[in-house]
Amino acid sequence: MVRVPEAYRRLDRWIRGFSRGSYALLVGVTAGLSSLAVSALLGSPDWVFAVTMFVTLSAFNYWFDPNSERP
Repeated sequence: MVRVPEAYRRLDRWIRGFSRGSYALLVGVTAGLSSLAVSALLGSPDWVFAVTMFVTLSAFNYWFDPNSERP
């Protein structure tokens, strides 16, 4: 059985290996689907908010590149 800290480290290494664009899309898709799921659980799904979250977070993560190794 894999321990949680080891699994986290493996997942973190895998995600940090993504290119700038792939990482930005992963963050955007995760945020968009999460916001859509929460809004669906709370009542009616808010598609506009989910798409806005996807576009905004993808663009910001691509633009600012939080995984860069620069100081």
